[in-house]
Amino acid sequence: MEDWFTVEKIDRNTFAISEYKHWEETHCYLLCGEQYAILIDTGLGVSNILKVVGELTKLPIKVVTTHIHWDHIGGHKWFSDISVYESEREWLSVKFPLPLQVVKTI
Repeated sequence: MEDWFTVEKIDRNTFAISEYKHWEETHCYLLCGEQYAILIDTGLGVSNILKVVGELTKLPIKVVTTHIHWDHIGGHKWFSDISVYESEREWLSVKFPLPLQVVKTI
């Protein structure tokens, strides 16, 4: 799915990476600094967002997750440096779909 993502350049160091071909039209953001880049969310995981990010920057990537919903963490599998909210961390160890009990505890 080479054409899954749409990349929009916001400024020279900021990109919106969108999945317009899915009904949720998810958006991730890449912020490129001097030493590393921050990827805010990793999308649905339908296609490899790391390939797209790798074309935009050669900096090391740190992922920051806004919240642990499947449309924000689907691409986590391609990254190793991932930050999430402490209270949502255990969600990452639960297989999807999330059991009702897990949803009710958050």
